[in-house]
Amino acid sequence: MLAVPVIQLPSNQARACGGFFCNRPDNPFDPPPVVQTAENVLFAVNPSPGPGAKRLEAHIQIFYSGPAAAFSWILPVDAEPTLDVGSDAVFTTLENLTKPRFQVTYHDEGICKPLPVGQRAEDANCATCAQPGSVATPTATPGAVDVSFRGAVGPFDAAVIHSTDPEALKEWLRVNSYFISDQAGGLIDVYVQENKYFVALKLLNGLDVQSIRPIILRFDAPSPCVPLRLTAIAAIADLRVNLWVLGAQRTVPLNFLELAVNQSKIDWFAGGNNYDKLLKEAANEAGGNAFAAEYAGTARLLDRQLWFDGKFNLPKLRAAQTPPSFMNELAAQGVPRDAKLLALLQKFIPEPASLVALGVPERVFYNQIAMYWQTIAPQFAPFDPNAFTDDLNLTVVAPLASAQALFDAHSYLTRLVTFISPEEMTKDPIFGFNHDLGDVPVARVADAVYECGAMQYSRCDAPIRVRLPDGRTLRYKPISSAACYGRPGYERGELDALPSLEAAWLRAESGAGHAITDNGTTIDTMVDRHNAAQQTGCACASAADGAGRGKGAAGVAFLLGACLHAALRRRRYRRSNDG
Repeated sequence: MLAVPVIQLPSNQARACGGFFCNRPDNPFDPPPVVQTAENVLFAVNPSPGPGAKRLEAHIQIFYSGPAAAFSWILPVDAEPTLDVGSDAVFTTLENLTKPRFQVTYHDEGICKPLPVGQRAEDANCATCAQPGSVATPTATPGAVDVSFRGAVGPFDAAVIHSTDPEALKEWLRVNSYFISDQAGGLIDVYVQENKYFVALKLLNGLDVQSIRPIILRFDAPSPCVPLRLTAIAAIADLRVNLWVLGAQRTVPLNFLELAVNQSKIDWFAGGNNYDKLLKEAANEAGGNAFAAEYAGTARLLDRQLWFDGKFNLPKLRAAQTPPSFMNELAAQGVPRDAKLLALLQKFIPEPASLVALGVPERVFYNQIAMYWQTIAPQFAPFDPNAFTDDLNLTVVAPLASAQALFDAHSYLTRLVTFISPEEMTKDPIFGFNHDLGDVPVARVADAVYECGAMQYSRCDAPIRVRLPDGRTLRYKPISSAACYGRPGYERGELDALPSLEAAWLRAESGAGHAITDNGTTIDTMVDRHNAAQQTGCACASAADGAGRGKGAAGVAFLLGACLHAALRRRRYRRSNDG
């Protein structure tokens, strides 16, 4: 009878919730796809004692799935690095805190007609690289492969190698079970000519791909860069590249363009859900080698986000003597629920063989561990909370504390993003610092006004006027004046025909740089035409609608006030005649 709930549980999906791994994606611990679908890199830049160099710390999140034995990863860097392992939670935190947010505030103009009963309107109030083409002075003996480090680094069998002979270096990689395609071999030839060191990683025997963690490299180099030429070998079309840089000033690309997405084309009413599509289009319109600055500002938004003194109470974990109590304490302390934690659970609280035989998924087991402990505790493996806590401290807590110290030591953070396809990865983007450019906020807020007139419209059928952060004004008509539950949809008119690229600059380490593309005038003209087609209600306002950034604000306010005054006079006149 004790086996009955075990047999029934997998078919009752609702019972799998309410536990440690609830409210997660269907497969929260699945590794990413085989081909590289995103590249996430964090650089921290510090002064270096060496002339003309900086001390860099690069955190690189590795994406891979497939057989563990087939995993191999090679990265070129400018100088001999030291290696460490980091935490996936660093990138999750950075993503959550710096991803652009598109928000709209709403106001009434005039007096809005009441909504019908039962209806409502919501919110009514790389490691681094040398400059392309540069060749450093060789330091190794011709024909030799210098292996300056070989050993275990976290889950990796790691090596740091260098040679001035590309054939000898490729032969070393092949002998050590690194697959080198013809395309990869050609790129290695180029990187050897540029006198790069190579970091080579494989998984240690017995580990699976869920053990993969970000790699940390520390070394001296002239500037940060991302080795996209080598990335091209296993990248998808429109690969997303996310780069965060900690330093003293705003980071800019030096040999790629910096682009701005056209704000008039963003779907503000849907929270900017078309933004990634527009960013892809803008990058293509800019020629393919361009980054957008999605955040630039204080690094203090990361304070206490990963770790602070007292965040994790290891003695309380050691005192939790049973698997359920230990799991409860992990949840109470907010230990990141990621692939690394799953690996620790598999090691220290493995699913009993009897449940595996019944086909109980791991997620169900860990979510309902208290019930299983009550019913089949003797079938659990012996539990050692001290060993679990020691391993947790080493592989989870210590990397978070180290990363928090890195954030705390820097004053400024920049996030740069692009979408790029393999055929466009012909050079490695290099980055520098610019002290003249302003901040880029996370939240982009547009101001929307319901043009209700003198109870001429309700918020469900009123035309709406939206002032964008860049100063442009857009007009929209509701798609229908039918009943709306929530905010109505609005006609986009010609907006989707606009260029996605507002402008693109070749930045430098001072000033605004050189504008390579500026679609501002074209966008202004098309927005003017869109606004004219969307004009409804009080005709007086159309004369003052200005698409241009900062244009016509005073005129709009004056004429709209005049329209409202005229409408109120007409209403009083009708009442006096009715009387």
